[in-house]
Amino acid sequence: MPTKMYMTPIPSGNTEALKAAFAEMSGSREGQCLANRAVMGVTREYVCLQHTPQGDVLIVYLEGEGIGADDPGNWRDRMMDSDSEYARWIAATVNPLLARVTGQKVPTAEVLADWCA
Repeated sequence: MPTKMYMTPIPSGNTEALKAAFAEMSGSREGQCLANRAVMGVTREYVCLQHTPQGDVLIVYLEGEGIGADDPGNWRDRMMDSDSEYARWIAATVNPLLARVTGQKVPTAEVLADWCA
């Protein structure tokens, strides 16, 4: 299964609002979120909030056929181009809370270890 992992800094003062947005994604917007993941081709999403001395960062791990190595950034473009109510909400609510916003490509992480029992 193709995977993607990246991190993005959270500008100071935005952590609580971002946590509230993620709570909304798994609450009142859960159906929209699931439909959006289908559009993106994502079958697993794992997001962690990491607190560091330099500030908070969001760590994201994605799996799905829609995020293959030959198409590394288009999964995000498909989400934002869908013009769904959910995509518009993400653009207006979540993206402004992050250091990387719409229009910038998510960087590719360099894998140093990938171990599985």
